[in-house]
Amino acid sequence: MKSNLGMKFRSTHLVCLVVSVSGLIGACGQEAPIEQAEVARPIKMMTLGEGVGSRTLEVPGSVFAAQSADLSFEVAGRMLARIAEEGQLVAAGEVVAQLDPRDYEAQRNAARARRDTAQADYDRYRVAFEKGAVTEQQVSRSKGHLDVTQADLDVAEKALQDTDLRAPFAGRIARRLVDDFANVRPKEAVIVLQDESSLELRVAVAERDWGRGDTSVSGDEMTRRINPRVEIASRRGHLFPAYIKEASNSADPVTRTYEVTFGFENPTDANISPGMTGKIIVDLYTENLAEKEGPVSVPSNAVFADVDGNPHVWVVDPATMRVAKRAVEPGELSGSALPILGGLSGGDIVVVSGVNSLTDGMLVRDLGDN
Repeated sequence: MKSNLGMKFRSTHLVCLVVSVSGLIGACGQEAPIEQAEVARPIKMMTLGEGVGSRTLEVPGSVFAAQSADLSFEVAGRMLARIAEEGQLVAAGEVVAQLDPRDYEAQRNAARARRDTAQADYDRYRVAFEKGAVTEQQVSRSKGHLDVTQADLDVAEKALQDTDLRAPFAGRIARRLVDDFANVRPKEAVIVLQDESSLELRVAVAERDWGRGDTSVSGDEMTRRINPRVEIASRRGHLFPAYIKEASNSADPVTRTYEVTFGFENPTDANISPGMTGKIIVDLYTENLAEKEGPVSVPSNAVFADVDGNPHVWVVDPATMRVAKRAVEPGELSGSALPILGGLSGGDIVVVSGVNSLTDGMLVRDLGDN
């Protein structure tokens, strides 16, 4: 009896276990699959009309010292041992080179002796005239001779002083053009002196870009509008504020370009010297592009071609952060910016990186967002 009850209990328990497992399997089979969240693709984007970073023009140029002079002696002579070395900084008025002064000292001494003799003669004639011993004409003739000898002495003293070559401004000795103890002629350049406290970048602007300027405004106003920055080839990524210093109003007859000089301060944390190469980066507009007449521009890498070869850009919907392909009409490339004659307007958000990896309707996020 007891054995039959145990068998019945075990059978009933086994049936319940099978039913429970079957129910679980059935419930799992009926459960809806879990959807994975869509991942937004990181991209770079820009809003047309916000700032002017997309409307830039880059022109290569060369660095010059803001002030440079080829120093020469006013008189001939033999160079003494060098005083200033190449690369040396000198103060304004400092002696940078000398000629052998002995010949000029002798000429000065002879001129001084003649002047002293003429001065003594004039003094005697003047005293004699007061006593009535000589005529007024003799006194005048003596005074004229004194003036001539004084002028000769002044010339001789000036020539002696010119045997010292002094720096007209503070700067650095860029080059020595004459060897020590060489004979030099008057006006022969012997030293190149450069003021490197401020520098210049000279660029050649093409006719097309020159025509975009406004000659009716001052250089300060134009500087404000185009916000020029200098980038040196050896210091890529470092931009130095610049200003318009000079602009030629006539084109080079050969290259048909206009030379524009931009000034900038020599930074203390970088070794920038005349002769280096670089480029000037300017903004084509400084006001909000959406408020300007004319086409907007995008970086050239924002435009891509579809399967038919037609130009398009990706435009981001700010509400959904999804992209849509939009046909555009590009203009002529200028620097790194591409004018868009049709298809875009101020306020549009355009993708400027990774354009070839996007698809219509894809969810995106700005690389600047965390």
